[in-house]
Amino acid sequence: MMLQRFSLSFFVCVVSALAVEAPEATIAQAKAAMARLPLRFEANQGQWGSEVRYGAHTAGGALLLTTHGPAMVGDGRRVDITMVGGNAASRIEALDPLPARTNYFVGNRQQWRTGIANFTRVAYRSVYPGIDVVYYGNQDQLEYDFVLRPGADPSLIHMRFQGAGQINITAGGDLVVKTADAQFVEKRPVIYQEDPKSTGRQPVEGRYELLASDVVGVRVSSYDRSRPLVIDPVVTYSLFVGGSSTDVVNAVTSDSQGHIYVAGYTRNGDLIPYGNAVQPAYDAGTDGFIAEFDPNATGSATWLYFTYLGGARDDSVTAITVDANGFIYVTGTTTSSDFPLAGANISSTLSLSTTSTSAVFPTDAFVTIISQNGLEYSTYYGGSGNENPYAIALDQNGRMYIFGTTQSSDLPVTASAYQSALWGPSDTFLAVIDRNSTSLVYATYLGGESQDDGRGMVVTPQGLVYFAASSYSQNFPFTGPAYSAFNRGLENLVIGVIDPTQQGYASLLYCTYFGGSVLDEVRSLKLDKNGKLLLTGWTLSPDFPVTANAMQPAYGGAGNAFVARVNPAALPNGFVEYSTFLGGSGGDVGYDLISDAAGNIFVTGYTISSDFPVTKDAIQARFGNGADTFVVKLNPAVAGKSALLYGTFMGGPGTHVGQSLTLAPNGSVFLAGYTTPDWQLPAPLNIYNGGSSDGFVAVLK
Repeated sequence: MMLQRFSLSFFVCVVSALAVEAPEATIAQAKAAMARLPLRFEANQGQWGSEVRYGAHTAGGALLLTTHGPAMVGDGRRVDITMVGGNAASRIEALDPLPARTNYFVGNRQQWRTGIANFTRVAYRSVYPGIDVVYYGNQDQLEYDFVLRPGADPSLIHMRFQGAGQINITAGGDLVVKTADAQFVEKRPVIYQEDPKSTGRQPVEGRYELLASDVVGVRVSSYDRSRPLVIDPVVTYSLFVGGSSTDVVNAVTSDSQGHIYVAGYTRNGDLIPYGNAVQPAYDAGTDGFIAEFDPNATGSATWLYFTYLGGARDDSVTAITVDANGFIYVTGTTTSSDFPLAGANISSTLSLSTTSTSAVFPTDAFVTIISQNGLEYSTYYGGSGNENPYAIALDQNGRMYIFGTTQSSDLPVTASAYQSALWGPSDTFLAVIDRNSTSLVYATYLGGESQDDGRGMVVTPQGLVYFAASSYSQNFPFTGPAYSAFNRGLENLVIGVIDPTQQGYASLLYCTYFGGSVLDEVRSLKLDKNGKLLLTGWTLSPDFPVTANAMQPAYGGAGNAFVARVNPAALPNGFVEYSTFLGGSGGDVGYDLISDAAGNIFVTGYTISSDFPVTKDAIQARFGNGADTFVVKLNPAVAGKSALLYGTFMGGPGTHVGQSLTLAPNGSVFLAGYTTPDWQLPAPLNIYNGGSSDGFVAVLK
């Protein structure tokens, strides 16, 4: 049986009319912890009124599923939704039972309620002929799908909102239901159908209609009723990671089970440890953190692991990867002389400058391994200047590779190094570490006479290292048949490969410049399934090299992101296989990208361009008037604008930056970054926790 489905969701925004005192820290932490949990619908065993069949507690009130339909309660206000002309005797069915049970020990023993069953979804069957409604939720958001069987008529759907003071439809198509003290926002329906002859999408127009002062309908334009309607991309899971101060997620990765791992830094101790945390408490200054989530779990099982990582000064985790055994490998920066160490580390002391009079200490790199048993390995790596590692990877033998930027003239390198001394004010560096040895396997500087910044690295199972950096140097080391042997502007990209098993100059297999006549910087480097290199970053060069089949061949005018695919095996003439600008007229930066099995490229970063390219099925089709996260899906096999399969803003008037992407085994895209308090993510599992920024995690399907 073919079903047609479209999803609707409500956000709950409660605005108190009365001033209240700030909660105690413990209360704030408890609310933050509760806000992390998805909704669980409890069977009613007397904890609510007799009309309620199932209910869910939220951080701001309750969501009640009654014999007449759902009711949203917040700050003493209630809005009931009924289906006008619908089946008043609709069968209510709880779906997806959870192992958790709820107990209420209130009043005397006769009033206690124990062992109450919990469910993730509740369905109202046949509310209209051939139409079911399935309710589910993510904290302050009640979502529901209308499931249409063949022949069902979507024009029958009429929703009455009782208790609403005002209902309106925004210019963006969102439905806003207001009471005196609360606001419920239903995002516009996003509907499309897959084209069976291609990988493209055919958007289906759908919108809300205000049929009366308190009645709303759903209008769907003509579509092929022999194929299902699809809501995609849908943010199927998301949450804020943060407390009462600054919190930033720098990196995200996943494992074979589809778990999400994130890493970053925090300036508060509000975050609650989970699992066998190696550091259950915040230390001081800025601490790094590492977290693991299961996006398919419910309740407290969503958060699998959280630990702080740092010492008495400032620490930040900048990159993360996970091996097949579930061991977590991270790198980052530290100025803490008491950073946690373990194993056969290559350096057990922080390399602080003895001559610096600056109040800001230079940073060392660290490399740390964490397992379910705790801290497996941890070491410093650095010199008397700054080290900033931006990438970490493993080879098939479990050796760890870190790549980044150094300003230290005394950075430890090996005798086999390609370059044994710092040349410019900053050079890139590569270090290869064996956790069972106190000696480096390979370490080298790599740079020219000016500033060089190492940002991207991928490592093959055999240990071949591909790298990407940004360089002001006119004499960055290069070898082999270079695509460009010269820096064409003030700053260009450099792309190359190192074989750490070779000695000296032989370890640099090739290196080339890539860029335009002004400024270009790389932010991420990945490998696709065919061994091609994918790059993103930003450019101020109107003549940045783009290909004839570029999605956006022309420069936007104020700095654009770029997306490129290069073939290291086809230097020099076949090196650039695909390259395009990406952005609008205001300014755009690409931070990360990933490729799926079909060769499509997903890109994230931020934009301040109101004309950034988005598609009709965007989660957010309009610019938020700040710095917005963007997510884009490109098909480089298609020429011109048709290569843009998906594009969306995600943000508001503040600052919202997508920093990292990874692909789950089921094809979902995991997105992570940081955001300010005005964030309007479509499916948040919790509330913004305070401070100048929170990290965020989202899953797009």
